[in-house]
Amino acid sequence: MFRYNFKNPSNFILALFCVLGWTPDAQAYFDPGTGSMVLQLLMASVLGFLFTLKTYWGEFKDFLKNLVDKNSTDDYKN
Repeated sequence: MFRYNFKNPSNFILALFCVLGWTPDAQAYFDPGTGSMVLQLLMASVLGFLFTLKTYWGEFKDFLKNLVDKNSTDDYKN
């Protein structure tokens, strides 16, 4: 449907810069609560990841231990 010849990407980069670089100013602002909401989201993401890691770490470790033990016993059988 839409083809572009990428043999000379400088024209594409220039056009992309012109389209994205010269946009009009946005008539918007950030509330004071927006920063705290972003901070809360970041903290919740980190703590959720750490909790998930803590919860499944034993199972992951056992899986790797069984995988290594299985491979090492197969080597001795040969």
